[in-house]
Amino acid sequence: MFLILWLVRRLAILALLLAIPIVVGELVARKLVGDTVRSQVMARFGGSPSVGFGSTPLLLQLVEGHLNVNMSDTQAAISGLPPVSLTASFNDIRLTSLLGVHGVIGSVTAQASLGPTGVRDLLATSGCITALPAMVAADLTDHPRVRIARGRVTLLPPHGRAVVVRVVPTAVANKVDFNAASRVGGVPAGSAACVASLGSLPFALALDSATAEHGSLDLALAGRGARFTG
Repeated sequence: MFLILWLVRRLAILALLLAIPIVVGELVARKLVGDTVRSQVMARFGGSPSVGFGSTPLLLQLVEGHLNVNMSDTQAAISGLPPVSLTASFNDIRLTSLLGVHGVIGSVTAQASLGPTGVRDLLATSGCITALPAMVAADLTDHPRVRIARGRVTLLPPHGRAVVVRVVPTAVANKVDFNAASRVGGVPAGSAACVASLGSLPFALALDSATAEHGSLDLALAGRGARFTG
């Protein structure tokens, strides 16, 4: 019995000694590769992203020559938009070099979300409010209240509901189309259409959809085959 306990203890110590270099190597790899990936994301989206590598050990991913990266940021910059909350998954990054982390991204999926303040700023800069009849625009002012529900955005004056503007967003190519219809005292008072262009997106991303959900305007993006160099 004593011999068995002695062997078990020695094996446990040996396993611990063997595990320490692996754990240290994993931590070092996550630090070095994480910093490289973070700098690449920041160069394209700005902000201060957090980066993760999923549940599979990073050392194993590096040995296999494939990486899976997740990132998130609450103040990302996408061309033509106010700061957005952004989450993205970079799937099957095929490494061509471990020095500097070079490779080709199999696919990217991303979700960007704009809250009421961001939507208000976007509609103001894209000319939607100013394109409405002068009486409607004057009542809304430069700081209308914004309510976002499934399928539509509602603009209201700072006080009351004398003017109501319903805005429906749709995605067309790399643009978000906004179709606005206004009512004054319950009577139709004119409509307007405006566009927010996303321009050239990083990582070969393209806009798939633009949807008003409860409390946010959600943009779904996807891309394939982008090069990743760091």
